[in-house]
Amino acid sequence: MDSAQEIDKLPDCLIPRTGSGTNYFISAVIRHFERLGVFVLNNSESIKNAMDKMASIQMLAAENIPVPKTLLAKTPLDLDFVVKEFSFPVILKKVSGSEGKGIVMCKDHSQLEDTMDLLDPNLNMIIQECINSSLGRDIRVFVIGGRAIGAMLRTAKEGKFKANYSAGGSVELLDLTPEVEWLAVESSRIIGLDIAGVDLLIDEEGYQICEINSSPYFKGFEEATNIDVAQEILSFVKVRCGEPL
Repeated sequence: MDSAQEIDKLPDCLIPRTGSGTNYFISAVIRHFERLGVFVLNNSESIKNAMDKMASIQMLAAENIPVPKTLLAKTPLDLDFVVKEFSFPVILKKVSGSEGKGIVMCKDHSQLEDTMDLLDPNLNMIIQECINSSLGRDIRVFVIGGRAIGAMLRTAKEGKFKANYSAGGSVELLDLTPEVEWLAVESSRIIGLDIAGVDLLIDEEGYQICEINSSPYFKGFEEATNIDVAQEILSFVKVRCGEPL
């Protein structure tokens, strides 16, 4: 057979790492592998759920998972309605994004009004209450195959409110409590993710789920926890594919 006509053997497992950058073409390729019977980690439907921040908040809220008060809006914004429903500061988010990009905090009515002037008309966005007790810090839990393998506390750079490691935030090991572990694992299950980075806000009365990532980076997590994430993922793949560890 001519080499150009040879058919490659299908992989035992496909692990998409495109996250919020998963476009139509990538989704179609992932679905194709799924329909060929390849074990895909995470599958196309769960990636779609996680990409849409509003959809994931709706799914979690429907299962009584604590989430911040959230409003879907589009420009031009009814500022009076926002002021009526929320206290400042408020968080504005793009409906899809990662690494803390596409998120701004408006500290007062004037700043919110100025921000609206910069945005394109008919832009969909999420308005979310700011959990002041968690401002500049959050918890990232890494979930693999329905098991929380560890957690870290992320703290923003001085004067910033985004705690993402990629944005310069610092990280440290955090012991998993039963509440944090359950919230992370249950949230991943609801969204449908086998691999998830679950971000929790620290509320005065407990915790709230901020968002869930389908393709979380793990450099900062490994630095904080000394856990080999790639090995943990490989071990899960071997179990799912029926291979010895």
